[in-house]
Amino acid sequence: MKLEKLTTKDALQLTNLLHIAYESDEKLGIHFAAATISQEEVKKHLLLTPTFGYKDQTGNLISTISVRLPWSENPSPYFLPHIGWVATNPVYKHQGYAKKIIVTTVTKFIKNVLKSPAATLGTAIEHPWLKELYMSLGFVPFEEVRKHSDHKTVYLVKILDRSNLENINDQELKTILYKAGVLKGENNAI
Repeated sequence: MKLEKLTTKDALQLTNLLHIAYESDEKLGIHFAAATISQEEVKKHLLLTPTFGYKDQTGNLISTISVRLPWSENPSPYFLPHIGWVATNPVYKHQGYAKKIIVTTVTKFIKNVLKSPAATLGTAIEHPWLKELYMSLGFVPFEEVRKHSDHKTVYLVKILDRSNLENINDQELKTILYKAGVLKGENNAI
């Protein structure tokens, strides 16, 4: 199965996938915007944000992921590519699609194409298993922020090139990473 870039032609399928995949989070009392996003908003997202997916043999979307870029109209929260909209059709749950799409996107797109030193993502700290899933893939928590009334967001980072991350031209991000112990060394006193 090949990872493919989604286009506006995939907007309806992607909207439906997001709604059904995020339904379980709604039942937990955690609202992610993707759970109720409109098809028009998804179309706009597809035009502005690299979004990828796995499809079955008949072209039905199985799993998806998007990567918000710092310089885009919908920028990432830090000066690094930010993973979002990780979703798998519940029919295919527990088959490793979420892990596979994250690992493939981080390696083939964020590291090899964008040449980024790291990638971030965020999830609800109240979610019973997402933080642990991301940590099992090498993401490390570095900041918690209350952005929504129903949940607190924990941000995680996956370092791909430590020396380039230490030299990134974003002092605020570096300070947060040193303070959290994600980056260590003489700059720890920033």
